[in-house]
Order: sequence, then structure tokens, then C-alpha cells
Amino acid sequence: MEEQEKQTIINPEEDKFANLEKKINKKKEVNAEEYVQTLATREKLERDFTEDKVYITFNSSPETRRTVIARRPTQKEFLEILNLSIQAAKYEGRGDPESLEQLIKISSNLNKIAANLCTDKRLDADFWQNSTSFSTLQNFIAEIINSSNKPSIGKVGEDEMKSFRGK
Repeated sequence: MEEQEKQTIINPEEDKFANLEKKINKKKEVNAEEYVQTLATREKLERDFTEDKVYITFNSSPETRRTVIARRPTQKEFLEILNLSIQAAKYEGRGDPESLEQLIKISSNLNKIAANLCTDKRLDADFWQNSTSFSTLQNFIAEIINSSNKPSIGKVGEDEMKSFRGK
């Protein structure tokens, strides 16, 4: 009889531990499912970002418009472009040597930014620095900013807009 009482006393303890283990295992399963779902969502978002291309149409000269396929800038890149644009605007128009020096510093990174955003790797930093005018580079960067502010879904292209305006 004493052995039965010991088992009865031990069994409630074991039941508590068994229930606790069941809860822990269930929690692990739920967490694993949540993790897999989160991971799948992250991969989808990363894929969407990689696949999201924009057609940047800009003036390469006063009478010529060109289109380059680029990727949308990341938030960090976009903020860097905006920051450089704001700094450049602050120093433009001033004729003092310090302002000109700051403009040179600011402008020296634009070719790298443009190259990084272009999908055609032949349009590298050297190309933007040595094979285009500075105004072409500025126009490209400005259009990157403009296109980044527009939603990519449901966008009506420039050619489609012209077709609606009458022929």
C-alpha cells in the first residue's frame, strides 16, 4: 500500500511535468511555424525588391531623351541621394571657393550611385564619370528620385498618357 501511495504522490508531479513538456513542445511547433512564415515573407519581399525595375527616362541632351532600366533605390540609398541633392542646392549659386569645393565633394559620388542603380553593368561609375555630361548624370539622378516617389503598381506610362490626350 505504501508503494501505491508513493506512486500516487509521484504521478501528480510527473503529470505536471508531462503537461509542461507538452506545452513547451507545442510552443516550439508554433514558433517554428511562425518563423517559417516570417522567413517566407522576408524572402518574398526581398525577391519583390530585386525584381522591381523602373524605366528611367531622362534628357541626355536638350533634344534627346533616353531610357535606362534601373532598380529602385533602397531607403538608405534614397536618403543618401536626397541628402546630396539638398546639400548641392544649398551650395549652388554661391561663387565662393568653399561652396565650390563642397559641390565637387557632393558631385563626386553621383556617378557611383548611378552605376549602382543601373541594371546594365556597362553603365558603370567610369561610364557616368567619363562618357556623359554632368547634366546628363544630374538628369538621371533627378528622374531616379522622381520615379522612387511614385508607386510602382497601377502606374500609367508616359506613352500611354500621350495616347489618351488625343492624336
